[in-house]
Amino acid sequence: MMFVDATVAVALITSLSTLTAAGLAGAVSLRVASKQLRHQETIAREDRAEQRAAAHRDMRREAYERFLSQVDTAYRLLDDGWKAPIPAESRWWEDAFAIRRTVAEAYFRVELVGPQAVKDRANEVLESVFDEFRSHRRVTRSLGEATTAAEADSSAHRNAIRARQTTTERFVVAARAGFGNGVEEGLPAIP
Repeated sequence: MMFVDATVAVALITSLSTLTAAGLAGAVSLRVASKQLRHQETIAREDRAEQRAAAHRDMRREAYERFLSQVDTAYRLLDDGWKAPIPAESRWWEDAFAIRRTVAEAYFRVELVGPQAVKDRANEVLESVFDEFRSHRRVTRSLGEATTAAEADSSAHRNAIRARQTTTERFVVAARAGFGNGVEEGLPAIP
């Protein structure tokens, strides 16, 4: 009987050690799997943050490009107006009104996507465009011997061109900074 008891004891010891080893292996596997899941969750969170930041940068880029495109269209129309024989055609004034609206709409998009420094510079450009239209209108209303608005008041024309360059350059510098690391907007840093 003693022989049977030893066999049972060995069997019990073997089964307990096997169960203990299986339990340890399961616990270690669970811990490793848990670490892997946390790591994958962190990576997924970072990927989503990067995707959001990229989408935000794309929205900014699109808004900034649209704004600059509309401003350029306004400048081309103004160039035509400064060089056109006085008085300008009524169609030109209709086009001027329409382009001012599209520039303002593009500005509102820039205002939505920010950041504040870019909004401020875009506002300067917008005011400059509107000021130039007002200046052009003032010059064309005070006809003299000149045949074009640029000849009628060359100083106003030069000042308008200078304001174009200054405000547009300042906007572009701010827009480039707006594509920076996004930290000021609460976005994750972008390498």
